Order: sequence, then structure tokens, then C-alpha cells
Amino acid sequence: MAEVISKGTGVNDYGPKKTAYATAEVPVYIIADPYLGRCRVFTDPKDDDYENDVTVPYGEPIDLTDTILGMTLSTEDFPRD
Repeated sequence: MAEVISKGTGVNDYGPKKTAYATAEVPVYIIADPYLGRCRVFTDPKDDDYENDVTVPYGEPIDLTDTILGMTLSTEDFPRD
């Protein structure tokens, strides 16, 4: 699951949505933040939260090879605001 936040949705994306996805055991939740130029990558859901939280600046790859996705995601072309 991936979200791109806007100024009005950040609180929801980092709060209730993150909790709902963790509770539903969504294995990877990525929040792209064009205002700060970074992604937050949440993995390993447990109960109502994620055990791992990694911040990746735009331009750096997101390594998801150890997840169910088994891939690396490029962030070089992610939009900035």
C-alpha cells in the first residue's frame, strides 16, 4: 500500500490509516511526502502498528527485497512540492 500525502491528509495517513493497515496485516505501507522529499516505509505489521519504520530521502532507492514485494523501488522521479 502506498499513499502520497497532501497538506490535509498527513494526519490521517500517519494515524488512522497506518493503524488500519497494520491491523489488517498489510505487509508494506509507504507514505511519500512531496513536501519533505522523503518516504516513510513501514513493514512487519504486528497488532495495530508496524515493527519497522525507515525514512528514505527522495533519490535513494527503497529496498523492499526482504519483503513480500521482493523488489527495489526507485524514488528519483517522485514529485516534490
